[in-house]
Amino acid sequence: MDARDAAIAAKKYFQDTKTLTKFIFETVSAKRDADNWVVICLVQDLFEDESKKFRLIVNGEGEIMEVEMLDKSPI
Repeated sequence: MDARDAAIAAKKYFQDTKTLTKFIFETVSAKRDADNWVVICLVQDLFEDESKKFRLIVNGEGEIMEVEMLDKSPI
């Protein structure tokens, strides 16, 4: 798994959870941390003005281990 695969796994998480039906997904960063990837992303529902910032931990198999919403302040 590389950074691109980790970012795709993070986006797929939001698609699969069905909490958002139509959204914009933007990867801010994807960095390796030991055996996992830390993906920081912005997710914006098409019907909202502001995006929300998330941190996801993705393991080497592409499985989401942790999801945390970060503050809404700009990057």
